[in-house]
Amino acid sequence: MIRMPFIRENVKKRKDGTTVKYFEEVESYRINGKVRQRHIRSLGRDKDNPSNFALERVHFGYIATRLMQGDLSADDLMDMIDGMGHHAGKDDLERIGLFYDLKKNTFSLSLYRKRSSVNRKTAGSLEED
Repeated sequence: MIRMPFIRENVKKRKDGTTVKYFEEVESYRINGKVRQRHIRSLGRDKDNPSNFALERVHFGYIATRLMQGDLSADDLMDMIDGMGHHAGKDDLERIGLFYDLKKNTFSLSLYRKRSSVNRKTAGSLEED
């Protein structure tokens, strides 16, 4: 069976009428002559700097241990990701998430970046209301 992974662009329309592009890695394959697609991972809004990475069990354990010990900087994390063959910019990196999918028995790392929204109220302006 030949599998063909590629990056798909999804455009979502928000309630305010604006649109946002999201990217995901999908895989095409055939079953009984019909083309099927399987979602591999979400890449976020920037396909060149994805926000989700699959991790090996050993990398997951190492990152989790270093985080719990408090000695993992953003630079260290980006170096580790680059060493695993992925590229992710650390611009506006706010937090990370380590995930274990019980159903698929897979590990992943998600990068969360600061949002830049002009409509978003700050905590100070909420207190004044």
